Amino acid sequence: MDAIFDALRSDAPDLPDVDEKIRRFIALAREVHRAAEVVILEGPAALVEVAERVTHASSDLSHIMRRMAEDARTGDTTRKAEDTALADERERILYQAVKDFRLAARSVIGNTN
Repeated sequence: MDAIFDALRSDAPDLPDVDEKIRRFIALAREVHRAAEVVILEGPAALVEVAERVTHASSDLSHIMRRMAEDARTGDTTRKAEDTALADERERILYQAVKDFRLAARSVIGNTN
């Protein structure tokens, strides 16, 4: 994810490289969403809300990443600064959601380390 945003922030992104990184990110994001679904369906109730926050934050970040990639393909730079700031914000939200999930999961399994 960081590599994608770093590439997209460039004045002249290497679009084939960006596309490959996005394909890998999407594949990994799908795995995260499937794992979250298992937690939501089969895991303890205490983890449902934090698992859902991770999936929503991931989706929100993916949306802005795809828009930035599409704008780079078309050469549209009108939203670049705004989208870069939005991506930074959504990335922080995702990292916080993952951190919260880890803490909640550790609490559920009784491991505070």
